[in-house]
Amino acid sequence: MEQFFKDAWFYIIKIFDLIGYLGPFILLIVTILLLKNKTTLLTYYICGYILNIGLNLILKGLIKQPRPSEDLKIFNASLAQGKRVGFDAFGMPSGHMQSTFYSSVFICFALNNPIITAIYIAVALSSAFQRIKYKNHTLMQVICGSIVGIIMGCVFYLFSSKKLMGLLKYKKDDDAPK
Repeated sequence: MEQFFKDAWFYIIKIFDLIGYLGPFILLIVTILLLKNKTTLLTYYICGYILNIGLNLILKGLIKQPRPSEDLKIFNASLAQGKRVGFDAFGMPSGHMQSTFYSSVFICFALNNPIITAIYIAVALSSAFQRIKYKNHTLMQVICGSIVGIIMGCVFYLFSSKKLMGLLKYKKDDDAPK
């Protein structure tokens, strides 16, 4: 019976890690499904998601901070010699965190549903834990990715809400009876 509980715990941890690893993809698909009938929100969400990924690549290219699992001597020697280092070698900011928190903030404002928001935050925190546990990112890289994702989620939701509100135009008085 003890072995059963050890095995069960092992598989629970593996599922938790898998959810963390696939967090950005899971939240992307679920958000698309939740917003499928809200075309303006969905359009802004997808545009923001793509720009969020682009911003992550730009920030990684500018900051050039290695992941914690990189051998710093080899990494710095490669940079110094001008050898090409792929964007996946850089860890600041965490793209997983940027994407999961972007989706979480956007859906929080878009749906205003505390249960859905709590599920999204749980998936985002699972991603944070997974990224640190497997040494894909440092705590600071995870925090910075989260902050950038939160900012991007707020900005794109604000853009979408301005679009949803529409333009208010002055209407000339039609002299109707009062």
